[in-house]
Amino acid sequence: MNTMEPSEIEDYVKPEVFDLYYSWQTDDIPFYVARAREAGGPVLEAGCGTGRVLLPTLQAGVDIDGFDIHPGMIEVLRSKAQALGLSPRLAVADMRDFTMPRRYALITIPFRAFQHLLTTRDQVTALRCMREHLDPGGALVFDVFFPSFERMVQPAGEPEPELEREFENPETGLPIAMYTTRRIDRVNQVLLVEREVVESDARGYAAKTHRDRFSMRWTWKPEMELLLGAAGFGRWSVTGGFDGRALDSQAPTMVWTAWKD
Repeated sequence: MNTMEPSEIEDYVKPEVFDLYYSWQTDDIPFYVARAREAGGPVLEAGCGTGRVLLPTLQAGVDIDGFDIHPGMIEVLRSKAQALGLSPRLAVADMRDFTMPRRYALITIPFRAFQHLLTTRDQVTALRCMREHLDPGGALVFDVFFPSFERMVQPAGEPEPELEREFENPETGLPIAMYTTRRIDRVNQVLLVEREVVESDARGYAAKTHRDRFSMRWTWKPEMELLLGAAGFGRWSVTGGFDGRALDSQAPTMVWTAWKD
């Protein structure tokens, strides 16, 4: 492991390696595709990235639009869609302040994208903007991680990098190791992440190293209920996973649905 110098670290993930980083993340795709097919009207995906969820949804025959704040993500998505013979309606926009030309039966925010909003003001503003873009009776569906008490109370001091995941490059079959250093800002409820992703060559030596950093804000269940109420939603539900299980202390994920009445 190399020590990550600030000047060497990319803010968030480069669009050209996003799919490489998250090739293993597929468990949420059937859930979001199913919700989109059941929506009975147009769907909007906020924070669509390179299309990890949007493209399978489009392939399922759903009328879906998407936007992301990062122009590079949208460029990669357009290229991938073109290769599949698809032409999605896409935009570069900020979920805190966006305007789309139509309203939707369903809006989704997959893969914890909501957690990149780091203040209460930004969270409420984004939720209000989502609600404004819903048809009456429409739903907002999104997932966030369920805060880990063990991580919240980790000792102060300089944290050590942890081997978070090992997986194979989907194109070459060669191993990839993901190391993560986490810092906790308890006052502002923000998780600060620095990450190093090492691609190995056929001999097992490190061939490429990608570095990035990002921040995510965690939100407790009662707090999220207050946010949804402040944004104008009158009704919501939460589960502890994409399989619909009840939320309990062991759940890794909160999956929220909020309706515009």
